[in-house]
Amino acid sequence: MIDASQVHIRFRTKTGHVDAVRDASFHVGEGEVFGLVGESGSGKSTILRALTGLVPLAGGSMKVGAHSLDGKIGRAFRREVQMVFQDPYGSLHPRFTVDQTLREPLVINGIGGEDERILNALREVGLGPAFRFRYPHQLSGGQRQRVSIARALIVEPRVLLLDEPTSALDVSVQAEILNLLRHLHRERGLTMMLVSHNLAVVGFLCQNVAVMRNGEIVEQLSIDAVRAREVTHEYTRSLLLATEGYRRKVAEAFGVDAAL
Repeated sequence: MIDASQVHIRFRTKTGHVDAVRDASFHVGEGEVFGLVGESGSGKSTILRALTGLVPLAGGSMKVGAHSLDGKIGRAFRREVQMVFQDPYGSLHPRFTVDQTLREPLVINGIGGEDERILNALREVGLGPAFRFRYPHQLSGGQRQRVSIARALIVEPRVLLLDEPTSALDVSVQAEILNLLRHLHRERGLTMMLVSHNLAVVGFLCQNVAVMRNGEIVEQLSIDAVRAREVTHEYTRSLLLATEGYRRKVAEAFGVDAAL
């Protein structure tokens, strides 16, 4: 469903340019949940934005389904590929009710049965009809993120891109959103890409993961390999150690001096 080959993304600056992503290649099968993990600034979110056409490629190629991202992107692509952004407070229009937020993509794509679809979308993400005419400031962070997910799914996409969808939420709410995403994946058979800095979050949803550092993919492996600690790159080991927490047995397992 998603194929990226030697992707290079470059941004201009006042002093020259910055290579945000260098020679990144990966493949995501149809119905798979694929994770991109790494520290802030490693290029994860930039790859997601490139997959939506928001960021141009300086080199390499990207393909989503039958759509190539080296030319003009049509409306059919926009409907098939949707994105949920990191900040549930900034991704919703503050003067739009939930109804207006969910109605707009239906109008843009010429999809009928708006009222029924809006109610079904709210029900699917665990929000009742009482939320339909509320404004974003009347919702909690978790409720806003549920609305963002409903907005992405209401046009029935085939690919859902998730840019750290739980990082701005409380821990208990994070679990609710992750369980919701897992349920939606099973029910709809969606292809998903999840960006996170947390291997535990990626391990909950994903089958395979690519580890990014300084704009490069340093390792690709299955989640089973991560759980078995069958990693080869030292940076992946450090991420795994951070996920496990700093405990003596874990530190010793990775050859770290627990006395430090």
